[in-house]
Order: sequence, then structure tokens, then C-alpha cells
Amino acid sequence: MITFAQETLSMYKDVFGNTYESYEDYVNSPDLDTDLVYIKLWRGERTPQNDEERRIKKELDEMKAKGQTPEFYFD
Repeated sequence: MITFAQETLSMYKDVFGNTYESYEDYVNSPDLDTDLVYIKLWRGERTPQNDEERRIKKELDEMKAKGQTPEFYFD
């Protein structure tokens, strides 16, 4: 009987090759592009990391409460 050790990898790698311990670490990374920060805040996937992000999250939540959807532009 042969037994193989099962190793669980919970690493996440972004398109630039940066490795994070989890998707949550990637989403909350300070390296995340500003447009992605706003989208992740809108979706509730990112925890605001500073006062500016808390202000933006508040504005996004107010828009969501009114049934509005922000437009995100990518360059």
C-alpha cells in the first residue's frame, strides 16, 4: 500500500506573479490597483484599509441603498 501525503495549498497568485497566502490577502493587499479596490469595496470583498477607503465605502453603500450602480472605468 502506498500512501501519499496530501498538501493543501491556499496560495493565490495575481497576474503579475505576486503570491498571497489567500484570496482574501490579495483582495486586501495595498498593491491592488485603485479601480479594483473600488470594485472590491462595492462588492463587499475588501475591508477598507484607511480613511479614504472608508469614505469611499460609505459613498458606495449609500449608492447601493438608493439602488444606484457606479460606473468603473479601466484604462
